[in-house]
Amino acid sequence: MALVGAPADGWLERDGVGLHYLEWKPESDLGRQPPLLLLHGLSSNARYWERLARHLPHRRLIALDQRGHGLTGQPPRAPRFPDGYAMVELLKDADLTIEKLGLEKPVVIGHSWGATVALELVGTRQGIAGGLVFIDGPVQSAANLFSWEEAQKIMQPPLPRFASFDQAVAQSRQDFEGAWDQDLESFVKSRIVPDGNTMILTLTAPVRLELLRGLYEAQPDVLWPRVDVPAAALLARHGPARIATSREAGAARLAELAPNIEISWYESPHDIPLFMPAEVASAIERIASLAASGASEATAG
Repeated sequence: MALVGAPADGWLERDGVGLHYLEWKPESDLGRQPPLLLLHGLSSNARYWERLARHLPHRRLIALDQRGHGLTGQPPRAPRFPDGYAMVELLKDADLTIEKLGLEKPVVIGHSWGATVALELVGTRQGIAGGLVFIDGPVQSAANLFSWEEAQKIMQPPLPRFASFDQAVAQSRQDFEGAWDQDLESFVKSRIVPDGNTMILTLTAPVRLELLRGLYEAQPDVLWPRVDVPAAALLARHGPARIATSREAGAARLAELAPNIEISWYESPHDIPLFMPAEVASAIERIASLAASGASEATAG
């Protein structure tokens, strides 16, 4: 049995693919609506959200291991390659999760690549969500910034191989310098699998390429104006100069395309939910409250 405040593991299946998720239940029977659906970034997993979840004890949270990540799609229940990793399949996974787990109009929350998936879900499926929180994903189309050939070079650094779990932890400690604590060890454990005498990421290079193709082909400029629910874009000020410049230009473009979208800047690196979990939780609560008010008004009407 899961400890109080700890998530429970759950499984769904779609077309033979095992979809793993974590569920945090409200601390009381009076847990506030709407529930939250959490979509992690590339090379991450559902455990990424554990720190944030501790700041949202009164809500039901579902964090999905997306295809190629965590426990989802591990052999023998892996997606077919390559079309099993297309954006449409990721969206159908989210559809199924919402339907089967009874997540009525959830607030959909995505980080990085997961923010793109979240925007695609809310922007293409009117009425499925109550709100959207887009956390430091690509605000504008990557195709506006560079060619697919350039994108592959930028977005495909060599995947690591670790001699031990301790080495994998050391790498994550370096990656999340300033935010690292032992609570992230479960996240590290969920992103690696044995490969002979070493350990590698669950995300392989061929699968990453297919997922990146979906990210590159996404069209945020088209989707933002279609978002008709309370929504916020949470953006990080810190990061590589080229990305920071692109992020600022994207935010300016977003303000023109969809002035109803809240834009908030955080003095944080890319992983805002790890560096500033309380602040992100506050932003989520604000959107969730607006979503609940909208649902109440619609019911009353």
